[in-house]
Amino acid sequence: MLYEKMYRDAVPEVCLSTFVMDPIPGMLEGDIRPAVVICPGGGYSHLSPREGENLAVWFNANGFHAFVLEYSITHGATGEAFSPLEKRPLTDLAWAMQLIRRNAGAWHLDAGRIAVMGSSAGGHLAASLGVFWNDSSLASQLGCDSEMLKPNALLLNYPVLVSGVYSHQGSFDQLLGKGLPQQAYASMSLERFVGEQTPPCFLWHTMEDGSVPVENSLLFAMALRQHHIPFELHIFEKGAHGLSTCQPDVSASPAGVLPETGKWKELCMTFLRRQFGML
Repeated sequence: MLYEKMYRDAVPEVCLSTFVMDPIPGMLEGDIRPAVVICPGGGYSHLSPREGENLAVWFNANGFHAFVLEYSITHGATGEAFSPLEKRPLTDLAWAMQLIRRNAGAWHLDAGRIAVMGSSAGGHLAASLGVFWNDSSLASQLGCDSEMLKPNALLLNYPVLVSGVYSHQGSFDQLLGKGLPQQAYASMSLERFVGEQTPPCFLWHTMEDGSVPVENSLLFAMALRQHHIPFELHIFEKGAHGLSTCQPDVSASPAGVLPETGKWKELCMTFLRRQFGML
């Protein structure tokens, strides 16, 4: 196992932790593995420790290299609207994708099978790359070709996605600033930007989520459907926000240990393996 913390030079608080598995002689597909980049949640104000390393270990156990991104969590100045592509968390994730693809050979990694997973606000970040990766201004900030930044699949856990009546306003305030005109928040309401560039997507949510309304996933799925993007959406009845793996190691309460909702992991793995031609 290669476990290493790699820091972004221009933004030293940004770190990519590698969970790169050792080569296994004689492995199928020439020992070249797919990978998943994981973006923890936290409302763009902090990074949840329950939605990072534990998921990376789970992906390793299923044969995937994994990476956990500690991205920027500082917000724009109050009252000042920014272009969506100037948001530092998005450039942090783009930097991570570029770094992983540049090291694909050394890490025995399939550069054409890299998914991005995000939970809650991390889901917003993952989906932001999914809809904005091909904007030339994002690639120009990193001095690379847009194809280097493209996620090959999105895996979104109870994600923040839309502004307006169903928004998690705290995430948008932290990302963009408070008290802005509604059109500023709409600039990062991601269902509006789904198009043919958006990769296949797996989403799951719960009806009982009292922090990020389930409509976030429903509206994004509707946009995917309208643009004929392959997707899978699972809505579970039970469970509060932030369930992660639905296991005791990530829950401070028995209410968060929900085996029936935890079935999202098996469903997600089947979806990802199908998209990556592994079934």
